[in-house]
Amino acid sequence: MFSLIDTTFDGHVHTRLCHHAVGEMEDYVEQAVARGLHTICFLEHLETEIAYQPPCWLEDEDFAYYFSEGQRLKTLYRDRIDIRLGVEMGFNPLAVDSIHQRLARFPIERIGLSCHFHLHQGQHLNLLSRRRHSLDRLAALGMDAVIDTYFSTLSTALDTLDCDVLCHLDAVLRHLPGITFSDEHKSQISNLLDQLKDKGVALEINTSGFDYRGSAFPAPWIITEALKRGIPLQAGSDAHAPHEVGRHFKQLPNYLQQLCPHLCEGSASGGIHSRP
Repeated sequence: MFSLIDTTFDGHVHTRLCHHAVGEMEDYVEQAVARGLHTICFLEHLETEIAYQPPCWLEDEDFAYYFSEGQRLKTLYRDRIDIRLGVEMGFNPLAVDSIHQRLARFPIERIGLSCHFHLHQGQHLNLLSRRRHSLDRLAALGMDAVIDTYFSTLSTALDTLDCDVLCHLDAVLRHLPGITFSDEHKSQISNLLDQLKDKGVALEINTSGFDYRGSAFPAPWIITEALKRGIPLQAGSDAHAPHEVGRHFKQLPNYLQQLCPHLCEGSASGGIHSRP
């Protein structure tokens, strides 16, 4: 049966190196093998010139270990699973040159684009954190304005830097209740999808959303619009513990087919490719 997405590839996995996940790299690889995946891609956090504590990303010394250990695991598991070493690149529009320099420093195999921070009065507020003080400050700034900046920042990032996949597109303020997107926000999302199509960048179907809100990131209507444009989809568990590798992947084919049954039928002849 044709599927709109490859559920044997987990393209978004973190480890204890990012300081807010648990488990060694090998723990994640072993779980991926046990689940029958053909590929696992670590996508560790790369942030540049972010004023936020505690840090929730890798410093250069962490990345040195990451790539060294990753190469060891590639060799050790080469007959059982393909292991890729990537970064989840958090975009800071004030640090573009520094981002380019850091990306050039390491043998990165895959770049996922995201935006985790909102700059306010010289400090960065974490858009995806569940910490109450961050959520309260973001809410005080006005949700509409924060969301508008989030989407415009992603658009600037797509125009500025090369990447392979756009991560959890609509996860902004996911821990703040009552989030809704205005018509202007929906227009921004449509423009982002057009950029993905023009640049050949994939859209991540982030299955952590099933745990947060009962549906994947991004929302079903966004996935439908992506499929209409022929944008490739890639599965990512956003695992922060080994047992989360490949979470909810089994339900993805039916989930996507129910969103766009006519597109799925039409794609059987080769119209949409979801394999990384």
